Amino acid sequence: MPLLKSPAPRYHNASIPPPEDQTRLFPRMHIVPTIPGDSIAKPATLEEWMSRVIERADRTGLGFDIDDVHDLRVALRRCRTMADVLREVNPHAGWQKLKKTTSAAFHALGELRDVQVMSTQVKKLARARDPVRRHMLRRIAVQEKHDRQRAAKALDDFDRRHWKRLARKLGPEARFFPLESVVFQRIALARLNQAAECYQQARRKRSSAAWHSLRVALKRFRYTVDNFLPREYELWSVDLKRLQTLLGELHDLDVLRAAIRRDAAGLDASAVEAWIKNIDVKRKSLLAEINSRLSGPQSMWSVWHAGLRRRHTLEAAPLVHGERQSA
Repeated sequence: MPLLKSPAPRYHNASIPPPEDQTRLFPRMHIVPTIPGDSIAKPATLEEWMSRVIERADRTGLGFDIDDVHDLRVALRRCRTMADVLREVNPHAGWQKLKKTTSAAFHALGELRDVQVMSTQVKKLARARDPVRRHMLRRIAVQEKHDRQRAAKALDDFDRRHWKRLARKLGPEARFFPLESVVFQRIALARLNQAAECYQQARRKRSSAAWHSLRVALKRFRYTVDNFLPREYELWSVDLKRLQTLLGELHDLDVLRAAIRRDAAGLDASAVEAWIKNIDVKRKSLLAEINSRLSGPQSMWSVWHAGLRRRHTLEAAPLVHGERQSA
């Protein structure tokens, strides 16, 4: 009698490739579902994150403190990335409504956050009397005022009543598949492939845009695992967070370097060059650690892939003697 095999799960979005098609970067990929242990903490639900958006939006709007802006961005990003995953397996119109509702605030706060971080960096990189420092802080202050006004308008326009109604509708939809479901496992594999491909492109192109694409792709993989595969996240959270920190710092330096080059007209060329050289030294250090973690046979790609392969292979199990007889 042939071995019994689990039926392949059905997906709303046919763009999610089955495991046998996700082998270009990681050959011989298999998938086996396992149930998380009771000791693994469950991640916050979509409803909980949507509730946090309201709380953090109210707090952020009081003064746009840099930490409050960051916390609100995290909550918004959580909701948006969860919607991205869930709309691939559940054809509910609410996912797109969630993305549309948060778009203006998310992007306006992102621009404000970049400027706030840039101000902090400039202050750390040189003494108060440095001419480039003074010049950049003046330019940054003007930009921050503008971005703060845009962020304030976006939060004022954010319809909190609509958001609460949306949370009540989408909460049950988000629980349609349980945590650790094979549908989330396959999406995580797809996200892993996408991030690994972005890394290869970043190493070839060596551009700021390519490294930023890797940052975004890795964040999508991280949040997919964090929100829907808590057992894996328990094992990988330290490394994922460290890589996100490194890539975030790299992005911040790239934003600052571009701003200096753009706004350096009239400044002493040698002073500007010294700043660029200092930034490049810091970038080189960050890239060295990033590459040390993501390249080679013992890279994090290998660790993540091996973990998914071990846990998620759809293995055929032989029938036991009693079952064979009854059949």
